[in-house]
Amino acid sequence: MSSIQTADIEKFLLQVQKPARYIGGELNAVIKKDVSVRMAISYPDLYDVGMSNNGIRILYDRANSMEDVACERVFAVARDFESLLRRENIPLYTLETYTPLSDLDLLGFNLSHELLCTNVLQILDLGHIPLLAAERSDGHPIIMAGGEAVSNPFPMADFIDVFFIGDGEEGIQDILTVLLQCKAGGSSRRETIERLSGIEGVLNPSDYHFTYDGMLPVDVQGKRVKKRIYRGHEPVDPERPIVPGMRIAQERAVVEISRGCYNLCKFCHAGYYDLPYRSYDYRALAEKVTTILGNTGYDELTLSSLSVSDYRDLPVLLNTILPGLTERGISVSLPSLRVDLNTIPVIEGISDVRKSSLTFAVESASEDMRKTANKKVSEADLLCIMEYIFTRNWTLVKLYFMVGLPGCGDTDEADAIIGLLKKIIMLGNKRKEIHVTLSPFVPKPHTPFQREKQMDAAYVEDIILRVKQGLPRFVKIKNHDVQASLLEGILARGDRRLGAVILQSYRDGCLFDSWGEFFRFDIWRKNLDALLPGWEGMHASRGSEVLLPWQVVDTGFDRLIQGWETRQAACLAVPGVHKTAMELDTEKIRSAAAKFEEKYGVDSRIRVRFTKRGPARFLPHLDFIEVMKRALRMADVPISFTQGFNKRERISLGYALSLGVESMSELCDMDLYKPVTEKAMSLLSGFLPEGIEMTGYWTIIGKESLGSLIRAFEYHIAVPDAATFSRMRNNLQSEITLVKKTKKGEKVFAFSDIISGSRVDEGSNSITLIVRTADEGSVRIDSIVARLAEASDDSMHGCRILKIGQYLGKKDGETELV
Repeated sequence: MSSIQTADIEKFLLQVQKPARYIGGELNAVIKKDVSVRMAISYPDLYDVGMSNNGIRILYDRANSMEDVACERVFAVARDFESLLRRENIPLYTLETYTPLSDLDLLGFNLSHELLCTNVLQILDLGHIPLLAAERSDGHPIIMAGGEAVSNPFPMADFIDVFFIGDGEEGIQDILTVLLQCKAGGSSRRETIERLSGIEGVLNPSDYHFTYDGMLPVDVQGKRVKKRIYRGHEPVDPERPIVPGMRIAQERAVVEISRGCYNLCKFCHAGYYDLPYRSYDYRALAEKVTTILGNTGYDELTLSSLSVSDYRDLPVLLNTILPGLTERGISVSLPSLRVDLNTIPVIEGISDVRKSSLTFAVESASEDMRKTANKKVSEADLLCIMEYIFTRNWTLVKLYFMVGLPGCGDTDEADAIIGLLKKIIMLGNKRKEIHVTLSPFVPKPHTPFQREKQMDAAYVEDIILRVKQGLPRFVKIKNHDVQASLLEGILARGDRRLGAVILQSYRDGCLFDSWGEFFRFDIWRKNLDALLPGWEGMHASRGSEVLLPWQVVDTGFDRLIQGWETRQAACLAVPGVHKTAMELDTEKIRSAAAKFEEKYGVDSRIRVRFTKRGPARFLPHLDFIEVMKRALRMADVPISFTQGFNKRERISLGYALSLGVESMSELCDMDLYKPVTEKAMSLLSGFLPEGIEMTGYWTIIGKESLGSLIRAFEYHIAVPDAATFSRMRNNLQSEITLVKKTKKGEKVFAFSDIISGSRVDEGSNSITLIVRTADEGSVRIDSIVARLAEASDDSMHGCRILKIGQYLGKKDGETELV
């Protein structure tokens, strides 16, 4: 196994934003040095987003459970890091072992939506892998893609060797088994792909050939591939998911309680593509919740489902887990809970804070259009719910509407939305905060609306403008990017001819197309016009006689989609999904909340010392605090909490350590509501990521903050070369002035005001500094080193800085090095 040296990456990381994205070393990461097959899994977006994807967690766990197989991770990278990799000719690598992507056996992508396509190309490109599947040969990894966006695989067919259609829990292990066999037998790349194509759910795009008439395909040669459906009875969420050291988009534990949905709103791709509806036993889920929280330290839990309200045993599950979670201060999130008069008491019951916001997916303000879309909510019901919640003192209501759903030609959508919102405003007596989001309808494959027309930008923008003009300003209205939704529709229902457009758009600079600040529709339009003339026709409706590219994918529910009106009743009567009344055991929950209030008290106070070395030195201060909190929860250290709306652990870390600086002495003061045990403290280091370790703790008396006690820091600076060392030594001897950067500009200090002591070691090219702290005179160590090295910025000029200790003030005026 070849790998990039960690030092080759780390010496550049201070040149980029959020370097923690690129270092690995997280808690629960799986590292296997010597295996026969090494793969990487990727959600092709920035680390912050990709690590929030639960599918990645599941596949990572399932693959790494196999012997002689390693599954690692890689994500798309920000532009600054991309430029660094290209400038230094460093290939993109995996986070576990820094293996270049080109040295892998398999690279798999989870494509949950269409606008990730150019990110895939960036990862391949930076990984030194040919972008086009046709240009790869023996020695290149096999490129695979799965996820909901490949329910129509052909727009990405030029770049992907094989697609996986459906649920991957079992499929990933079948694929890796074949790879092990092929590698042991010396199979060629082509022979391996042929073997993989025989696995249920695997689609080889080279096996398909389309005939076109203008913009529309009229014939396809190739077999139908049956979607893989996981029918296991146990929840599959990993018990030890990776816990990122830096903050990510969704900082919480996730447990999937059901898969699929039987509401069957006709526009919902996930609702149909994830059929059939499957749910897990609440007892197994409760056990999984306890285990995952114990292994991650999160203070929030999400119960994941397309429609949490339809989980039959939701009240039983909540009554089983809520008392224990409430007592520990862990909140529960039900993100897809349908809001109605039956579920509002549940929402109120799981919240131990003041009422904040409720979200309603209305979809259309037109009663007829909602019926056409099978959205089961009437205006009378909606207004009844609104009147009820306004009397219950909810402060914010969020409403979601789709613009351009089938039937919009017979309805003035703007008038309908304005009219409905005015009725809601009147119910709230104009005192409630109302947020509205308008999203263009995008027809998706494998739904009853897959052949419907997608309205053009002019129509959607007109509706959005009229709604904004027709409502009072206190109603906050935002909308999804209309052009991005149009592109999403093209990619969702397109075919292989889009490959040339995707490739050229990437080469012209398109990346992170789902991020509004980066989306460049002008580039996409230019390439669509040049490479796919008449592309606008792809938004038109498609009659039943028109071939759909994704018809080669057999979901097992195609007849349901084709004859929806006659078959919906049968589907809605799926056995086992009838839910019981939603009643929470409020007495137990109140009793648990009272026990949590015991944590408001303070019995004693301790000071804990940690190291922060290696990859951990790239964790920002606020992220480091969250790492500490999670470890304390896992070790069951009895930390006190503040009271009020935002309850927080009573811990303090003093001065923030500069990014990139290592430390032997990071101090953290903690208030305890009861005495801590030796066992809890001995467990603490085992719950910390690589580079962070607890090295001691002691009881302290008094309420002085660390910030008020710290008088100075002692740093050891290893200088990389003789020339830099000579400059730094000379500048120390001449006691040059030091500079602090502020918002108002630069502030200059005399050397002796900041540096109280120094030592130069000629033999090891190292320098030791004692740096004073003061409200006005504090200067960051990286700024001091840059000034001494005569660097133009605070890059530390290749120096390795280690904080040796901190000098704390004592009552007698002396200081103590800790």
